[in-house]
Amino acid sequence: MSTESVDDLFAAALIGDPEDDAAWKAVTRLHRLGTREVLDKAIDLTRSAAAHSCARGADILGQLGCLSKGSSQTFGSERLNALIPLLTNESDPIVLDAVIIALGHMREPAGLHAILPYSRHPNEDVRYAVAWSLPGGLNDSEIIDTLLLLMRDPDSDVRDWATFGLGTQSDADSPLIRDAFFERLQDEDEDTRAEAVVGLAKRKDLRALPVVLEELERDEYGVLYEEAASYLLDLDEVKPEGWESSRYIEELRARFNVLEPSPNAALN
Repeated sequence: MSTESVDDLFAAALIGDPEDDAAWKAVTRLHRLGTREVLDKAIDLTRSAAAHSCARGADILGQLGCLSKGSSQTFGSERLNALIPLLTNESDPIVLDAVIIALGHMREPAGLHAILPYSRHPNEDVRYAVAWSLPGGLNDSEIIDTLLLLMRDPDSDVRDWATFGLGTQSDADSPLIRDAFFERLQDEDEDTRAEAVVGLAKRKDLRALPVVLEELERDEYGVLYEEAASYLLDLDEVKPEGWESSRYIEELRARFNVLEPSPNAALN
């Protein structure tokens, strides 16, 4: 691709607000190019005094060389060396958000550890970026401790994502982790509660069982409760063909010897 075409893509990437669809299409095309020219121009953007331009440079660096889902090793050290210093040299939440997400896409230990202190940042978008960026599958004690902290965040979106990250994306397990999920069963946010149930069920903690049964007995319930039930029953998939809530309830009661509620229970 010609230099002019790359310049056109960079110009398009800077148009509109940070979530502009046309701008992100240009960013994605730059990701797929993954050339030294794109790298150098993106690094130049991160040196801009304008927050939008600096953040867009980080957006480009985060997935440079990615052709599909997953992380890319293309120019990995150069990208890390450009992104990590921005965490200490910038205070604008827009830039910090973009840099943290970029480092999350890269999934390099040095980058992930660099973002951990921002779990206490006063801006909820920055804290959410941290929760999103920590791949819970890493059995790293500092990452686990950070996700446990974010599970108690004042912002419900942050709590939700941290609970999902540690509960579903991670296989980490300990009494402390299970108790953290159990605590979130009382969360005021429905999504966070449901993620906590899945986290407990995945670890075969039977404190999830009464919640799963109660939810599945409702006329309407979230799909996460079927996922939790599937973990408890050791099923290979969520909602096998022909399974409805009644089948889940029947199998759970049989597996764990839970008696049917008495028809007169509500009258007593």
